[in-house]
Order: sequence, then structure tokens, then C-alpha cells
Amino acid sequence: MKMCGVVNYSRTKKENKSVYLSVNIPSDAIIGKYNVVCEITKKAGGKHKQRHTLPKIAVIFNPFSKSDDVYMENEEDRHEYVLNDHGVIFAGSWNRIGKIQWTFGQFDEGILDVVFKMFTRDNRYKANPVKSLKRRNSPVYVARVLSAMSNMNDDNGVVAGNWSGNYSDGKSPTDWNGSVKILKQWMKLKRGVNYGQCWVFSGVLTTVLRAVGIPARPVTNFNSAHDREYNMSIDKFYYANGTEANISSGDSIWNFHVWNDCWMKRPDLPTGYDGWQSVDSTPQEPSEKVFQCGPAPVKAIKNGEINIGSDTDFLFGEVNADVTNFLVDDSDKIVKRLKVDSRHVGRNISTKAPGSNRRLDITDQYKYKEGTTEERAAFEKAKLRGRLPPWHKHIKVQPEGDVNIEINTKTAKTITGTPIEFTVLVENATGSTMDCIVITRLESMFYNGQLKSGIKKVETKRSLNGKERYLFVMSASFAEYGFVLTHDRAVRCSVSVRNTKNDNLYMDSRTTVLKHPKCVKLTVPQTLNKGQFDIRYHITNPFPSTLSICKLNIDGSGFSGEAVDQEVKIENPIPSGGSVSGTITATAHRRGKKIIVANLESQEVKSIKAKAIMFVN
Repeated sequence: MKMCGVVNYSRTKKENKSVYLSVNIPSDAIIGKYNVVCEITKKAGGKHKQRHTLPKIAVIFNPFSKSDDVYMENEEDRHEYVLNDHGVIFAGSWNRIGKIQWTFGQFDEGILDVVFKMFTRDNRYKANPVKSLKRRNSPVYVARVLSAMSNMNDDNGVVAGNWSGNYSDGKSPTDWNGSVKILKQWMKLKRGVNYGQCWVFSGVLTTVLRAVGIPARPVTNFNSAHDREYNMSIDKFYYANGTEANISSGDSIWNFHVWNDCWMKRPDLPTGYDGWQSVDSTPQEPSEKVFQCGPAPVKAIKNGEINIGSDTDFLFGEVNADVTNFLVDDSDKIVKRLKVDSRHVGRNISTKAPGSNRRLDITDQYKYKEGTTEERAAFEKAKLRGRLPPWHKHIKVQPEGDVNIEINTKTAKTITGTPIEFTVLVENATGSTMDCIVITRLESMFYNGQLKSGIKKVETKRSLNGKERYLFVMSASFAEYGFVLTHDRAVRCSVSVRNTKNDNLYMDSRTTVLKHPKCVKLTVPQTLNKGQFDIRYHITNPFPSTLSICKLNIDGSGFSGEAVDQEVKIENPIPSGGSVSGTITATAHRRGKKIIVANLESQEVKSIKAKAIMFVN
């Protein structure tokens, strides 16, 4: 593509020999790298030409310009969603929300080149380079391409997803502290980087969107639904003893899921849909035969307008699907519908507040308040696209409300290494005596709702008088749960109550995420000039078991050197109550407030985080 600036200028010999030429780049220019050539021609005859090749320039979107489709008016928002190269991503469970420190590093050397390479490796570019290039002046198109290229599915993009729990041929997703190492590794190796999960995909997508000038923010949805049939119902099947049946509808509910919002005008849509658009780079379901998602206007998601934007139906289901439980017999035949829960999915939708690490709740941007007329109207509108499977029709329906179950953690926070304790309240809400079998389970879970291992099971026969409440505690020691704890540190307490007279089954569950004690301390200079400096680390082991095969990963934007280029391997195991210290070096390249993030992994305990703040003059 070609952009030209032409100036006619005449001077006498006595005049200054300098002339300044300004070339204005239009707001609808194609983003990418441009060759710059300066050609000087004398007017008389035009035969004497001088041609100078100047350094290449990169053209990106401009959120500071009112004429640009990504213009963001609020200065504080621009600073957060475009200029901030470090942030937090929320994770955990809706009732135990935690933070993941993440270095975006969109201004680090080489990152913009990586983004431009992502465009040329996209299959759309390979199929029709000219068409793809011409569309690169649209932030809508660019955001969709980057959502596809941030995962390696289909087009050998940046990150390989893995939810198996086995990461032996790469890094565990919890090892990563930022996007820069991932993007540079992909550029160097020319293949997907092992491994990532949703917050990693979102962190990378945030980096590449901000790098090309598109305001972007990670968004965390707790109790996030994955609705494969697009019918806005997450179907779960259970046996009479409360265990989940091995019948897969493909639906699932994740403790949390992270995607992105990006800010732009939507000239391709009817009026009223400018602003935040949802995009998701985690490979869940193909869209137009490619693992990509969005951009979908957040306003359309809220109103159930699934025909507006791209993949709005899938995103609506993530935040507002119903959960339907069914009872099956030993032959997996569906017996009856147990319960429909319209309030479980899409809780505490969160992003980082501009200017602080405070959690900003944006649930009301994505959905109306649960149970309101507006919320149910949006749900009914959205579910028209999907087709309910046959087991939803002509099925026996169990009355709800005869038994109430309430599950809570005994303490506000459960620290890894200490006992896990849940309080369980079972109430017979009827006026008649009920003979029950109460089964309570503790289970180690992956954050995407998949079971890793059982921890403990208690079965009790109980006769409950009318209106009687039965209160008990379910607990497990570190010796019982520690060896099966996942990287996600999620533990679920599930309770089932079966009325032995009529076989009615009532169930509920509560998931908590354990919090690691502070084990890693980083010490850095409070202020320093650009150049080399030391990072001192001190690791203690407060757990009741030895930590073995320990490794420390450190990240930060605007740094290089030993500390950020390679992981630190701790040679000897750290016994319970023991500690180890060391010093590594790094070089600071950019001025300003800088955040260094560390992650400690061991064979026994995963994903122990720490951070340090410094100011570079």
C-alpha cells in the first residue's frame, strides 16, 4: 500500500537550506509497517532526482484521535486500557476472588513486530493476502484475527491450550507471569507455545490489542457456562447417590473464565452498539470453522440480541444460561428433571478498575439483575436460536423446595496447608418426617469444572422431623488433600440428600479456592537509574511437607538479563520450616513505575506468587 506527501517549495540561495515536510496519516489507514522514501526533484525539467530511504514506520490505531474508530475520550481509561503495561486478572471462585499479577509488556522491544507477524500467519492472509491487508484498517477485523491467532488451533498461533493437568512437555499455565516471553518464544520457534489456559490467552490478547492501539481489558466471568448447543441450558446428569453420570452433553460450568473487552465503534452494525466489544481467544468452540470469538457488543449480549455482532449467542450463554439437573438410573436412562437454576451462571463479572488494582464489578454491563423481567426477556429471546434436546420434553419434573441445603466455608479464607472445613445445613422444609440418606463429598477440581480426584466421602442415614435443620462440618487435613490439589487449588464440597420414601434427590455444592501463605519475598531497590540492578529472593516453606524440584520464574516489563531470561532452579529440596535465598541480576531499560512478578513452582505445591515495585529514573 502507498501513502504520499507532496510539497512544492521554492527558495533562493540566501534562504535557509532546511525544509520540513509533514505527512498526515489518515485515520482509516491500514495498520502495519511502511517503507518511507523521500524523493527530491528539481522543478526545472524534473531530471535531477535524489532518493533517500528513511527508517520504516509502524502505523497503528490511535485511541487519542477523535477521528479514529478506537477513540477513547476519558484520559484515565486511555491510560489504563492502552498505556498500562502491567495489570491484574481476577480468578478463583465467585465467593473467593483472587488476583493474578500479569505483565502485558505491549511496549517491550519486538512485541509490535510479533503482532504484525501474527497477521501474516493468519489463514485469511494466506488465502487472500490483498483482501486481508485491505481489511486491516478495521479494528473489528483486527480484533477477530488476533482472537484467532492468540491460540494455536487452526493456524499455528501463539498459545497451545492444555487442561489435562499434564504439562511435562512445556510450562504449566500457572508458571507464566506475563505475555512477553510467550510472544517472543512463538516468534522464535514459529509454533505454538506450551501451555496456556484462559487467563493466559486473555493476557496475550490484551497485550497484542493494546500494542496496535486498541483499548483492551481482561474480563473474568465467575460460574461461566460453556453451552455447546447454544440452547442456553447447561444440562447435568446425576445418579441417585449424587455422583455425576458419565453422560456428556458437552456442556460445562467453569469456576471462572477470562476473555477480553476491546473498545471501538461498530460502523458495520446498526446504531447503538459502539463501545465495549467482547472477544475471546481461548479455543472453546469454532466460529466460521476457526477457533475465534467476537467481537460481540456487550450491549447486545445484555439484551439477548444474539444476531448482532459475532458469536454473541455463545457469549450470552456464558453469562446467562440456566443450569438443569436430571436424575438417571443405573442404565443411564433419564428418570426426571430435578431442578432448574436460573441464577447460578454469570456471577461477579470483573475487571481491573482504572488507576488501581481494585476489582470493578461490571456484571450489570453484561446482564440485567437476576430474576427481573428484563433479564428473563433477554434469556427467552436468546434461547430461540438453540434447539432443546429431547430429554427436556415430556419429562417428569420433581417438585423443588422440600429440602434446603446450605454450604459455606467455616473461615473466610482457607490457607493451603491448613485443614479445609465446610459447614453444611440440611433442612426438611416440609411438615412431615423424612427419612434421608445424606452423602457429602470433598473433591479436588480443575477450574474448568472437571473432577481430578475425590478427597473424602461421608454417608449418613438421618430421619428429619418436619422443619428440622441438620447442621454438620465436613473437613479434610492437608495430609488428605495436599497430594491431589490441582494448580487451581479448587476444592468442592458436594451434598446430596435422597428421600428414601419417594427417591426424590436434592443436591447442592460449593467450591472454594485455597490461598497460599506468603512464601516468596523479593527485594529490589526502591528507586534506581536505568541499568543493572540486583533482585534478591527469599523462599520459606511454611507447609507441613518438603518442597522439592523448586523453580522460580520472574517477569517484568522494561527489563532484561538473567532474572527475566531464564528460570532459577533451586538445587536442594526445602524442608518444612526451612528457607533458601539468592540474588540474580537484571537490567532496567525504561523509566517509570515498574512491577516485578515471581512465580514459584514445586512438586508438592504449585503457583506461589510474589511481586515487588520499583521506580526507574
